[in-house]
Amino acid sequence: MNSETCLDSNGGSDCPFRRGQAYRVRCDFRALRDRFREGEILVYESLAYSRYDGIMGYFFRQEGRPEIRIWDLEDEKPISVWRDFFEEVPSV
Repeated sequence: MNSETCLDSNGGSDCPFRRGQAYRVRCDFRALRDRFREGEILVYESLAYSRYDGIMGYFFRQEGRPEIRIWDLEDEKPISVWRDFFEEVPSV
């Protein structure tokens, strides 16, 4: 599996994020390993799947912060929920 492909709990193979693309956080929310604030701009880097934990981790970078930002999605949740939390920032 590469960073352009992922699987959701329904067997879909469309990853909502594109490597190098910026995304804006739509609302404050807490994820399994991170806390996000409305308006933050994140750049998508990669993903990893944990079969043991049953989660897909999506990894982002944020300008001015050295640590990787992580949004985890449990197997039982559809990938479409990403739209509740993130929106693509149009390229200029």
